[in-house]
Amino acid sequence: MGNNPKDAKTGKFRLHEEVELPIDGLPMNVQEYINEVARVYQCPREFVTVAVFCTFSTTIGKRVKVSDGKYTNPLMFWVVNVAPSGSNKTQPVKEVLKPLRDINHKRYQEYDESYNSWASSKEHNEVDEPKFIQVLVGDCTEEARIRILQNNTTGVLGYYPEIKGYFDDQERYNKNGGEDKLLRLYDGDDIYLNRKGESRPVVLTDVFMNIMGDIQPAMLKQTFGTVERLMKGLTSRFLFTMPDIQEFPMRSKEKMNNDIAADWRGIIRDLYYRNVWSWNPILIVGESDRLYNEYFNSLQLKKEEVKATTGDDFLLSLYSKLQIQTHRLAGIVHLMNFVNAQCGVCRQVTAPEMEYTIRCMNYFENSALAVYDCICGSTAPLSWGKITQEHAIREFSRHVKITNQAWFAKGISKAPSLVSRALNNKDKP
Repeated sequence: MGNNPKDAKTGKFRLHEEVELPIDGLPMNVQEYINEVARVYQCPREFVTVAVFCTFSTTIGKRVKVSDGKYTNPLMFWVVNVAPSGSNKTQPVKEVLKPLRDINHKRYQEYDESYNSWASSKEHNEVDEPKFIQVLVGDCTEEARIRILQNNTTGVLGYYPEIKGYFDDQERYNKNGGEDKLLRLYDGDDIYLNRKGESRPVVLTDVFMNIMGDIQPAMLKQTFGTVERLMKGLTSRFLFTMPDIQEFPMRSKEKMNNDIAADWRGIIRDLYYRNVWSWNPILIVGESDRLYNEYFNSLQLKKEEVKATTGDDFLLSLYSKLQIQTHRLAGIVHLMNFVNAQCGVCRQVTAPEMEYTIRCMNYFENSALAVYDCICGSTAPLSWGKITQEHAIREFSRHVKITNQAWFAKGISKAPSLVSRALNNKDKP
């Protein structure tokens, strides 16, 4: 699809005129659904497209992974829509997620019936207690989230219409490394949970949790712009959409085409209950591997340029995560095409699918840079790892020898202990 910086009907502009999130590599019926949702809800198409990726990925869950013969990745997809209040970020996503909500509702009914039967039995015990197999989760405690992940045999989607609140809860309630668990979750590592009052820790292996939410631009810095989240790579693990909305369309009474909506919901419902374990793994080989290799190396060159110039740690992390996310999105795109083609099992990402995936990643790269610029403004630090007070003191001492730490501390209105700690920890960044 060609670039169109302004949609004549909605009057909405895209942030990047040179690149947009394309949909032409997806099955025609999925393209039709995306365009229909964007038309009815008069929202940027990106909001709908990433919700489609996230819903499909969650439905597959951990049952299928993608591999290039060296690295294997789950089809996990973490994304945040960035737009001001009133941009209609929430309703289009709810429309796309409806089949997951329907599955959640059916699963709860099954659980409720099983639980009532179990509870009324005279011989019931805790080992046999029924479990609620939940696929869609919102705000909850970490304990509840762990139980949901334990019980789930496919995948879970955490959907947070205001994702800042989710991270605020991480800080408020999870003093035992909640964000570190998120990092391990994304990377596919085992997660250990030591519960109070229990002698044995809970170990989660092969867990799958997608995360999707939205946020207003003014909230970006305090949510994704903290030094810790930038330096640890939590921010770079998310993909972003960031359309620049200049005008707001008038009210429309347009309604979804029932046939188009039913087709999408049927795809997700049928896929969830389908046995897809035999599709595993999806392979990146041949021409698709050559294209991925080209793209991977182009990001390596960007990392070399950053290292030689600014040394910006966030950008280094961003380009590394884009390499992983390309893997994952290629697997999602392939399965979307395969499921809709209704042909024999094809376990290899095709060259056109990889080419399309790379074009999507170009959009996400530009959006990540726009988010970073929004976080930092025009005075973006060159390296978040080199702006701490301790490092600044060490750098000053390297050029101008500090002979009297007490007088220096008084001169810069800092505690003497800070100056002492900075000068005595020379190995730290």
